[in-house]
Amino acid sequence: MKKKIFKAIVVGFAFVSLAACSKNESANTSKTVEKEASSETRKVVEKSSASSSEVILTEETASSEEGNSKLFEFMIEAAQSQLPAMKEQLGAAYSNIEIAAGENHTIIYRYTLPEDPGFEMDSASLKPVMVEAMKPIMDSIKGMVPDAKIQVIYLRPDQTEVGNILITQEDTDAIQGNSDPV
Repeated sequence: MKKKIFKAIVVGFAFVSLAACSKNESANTSKTVEKEASSETRKVVEKSSASSSEVILTEETASSEEGNSKLFEFMIEAAQSQLPAMKEQLGAAYSNIEIAAGENHTIIYRYTLPEDPGFEMDSASLKPVMVEAMKPIMDSIKGMVPDAKIQVIYLRPDQTEVGNILITQEDTDAIQGNSDPV
C-alpha cells in the first residue's frame, strides 16, 4: 500500500513538472501585454506573420515587489489552467487537485487522496525526491520571482493532512543537474 501511494505521488509530480513545462500553442497569435506597478512599467509587443518573423519591444524600469506579485498571480492562473489536463493524466490517483497562491510567493499544490492511506507521510524522507521533481518548475520561475516557494500538501478525503512539504529555491539550488527522479 505504501509503495503504491509513494509511486502515485512521484508520478503525480512528474506530471506536474511536465504540465508546467508544456508549450502553450496559443503563443502564435499577436498579443500585447502591459504590466504597471508603482515603480515599474513593462510593455511587450509580439507580432507574428506567416513567415514566423517576430518583433519584440521591451521597455522596463526598476523592478518592484508589486511587479513580482502581479507576475506571480499570472503564473498561478497559468498553472490553474493546466489542472484539467493534470487531473486527466493522473486519473484516479487523486480525487482532487488544487493549485493556489499562498503567502510570500508560495505556490500551493493540494492533492486529495481518494482513500485514507492509514498512516502519516514521512515528509522528511520524501522531500529529496520532491525537490528533484520540482527543480524544473523552480528553475523556470526563479528569474521572475526570486523568492518563490512550492508547498505540496497531501490530504485525506476528510481534508485532514497526510503530508506537507515546503520546497525553496535553496533546496533546488542544492541539488546537481536536472536528473529525472522516476
